[in-house]
Amino acid sequence: MTDLKKVLVFEDDKAMAKLYQVELTTKGFMVETAGDGVEGYEKAETFAPNIILLDIMMPKQNGIDTLKKLRGNPKFKDIPILMLTNFGQESLVKEAFAGGATDYIFKYQSTPAEVTEKVKQYLFPANVQIPEN
Repeated sequence: MTDLKKVLVFEDDKAMAKLYQVELTTKGFMVETAGDGVEGYEKAETFAPNIILLDIMMPKQNGIDTLKKLRGNPKFKDIPILMLTNFGQESLVKEAFAGGATDYIFKYQSTPAEVTEKVKQYLFPANVQIPEN
């Protein structure tokens, strides 16, 4: 049995977090969710995700500050961190990329299935051959 890829979803809206969790789990990922930046950072330390979906507007610690904290930790320096938010102000987008975001996805423009496809693109790049059964 192959190891499942791990996805950590930072999302303070419990219903949205559940939607992403269900979608990603049904596509074969192991998923943990966190309702704020502080809880999520602690989960990242123990869960060791392969990719992170990070909301910007969260209680306790916002996504930009969480992103910078994650990127400052050698454990998370090279894993994809996809900002997943409804906030599209140019200054926020620039700050996210300057802080080390891999991609910036607008929730209102993307279904959970489309977000899952984006996760697959980063975890299984097209130039890597996935063996067929």
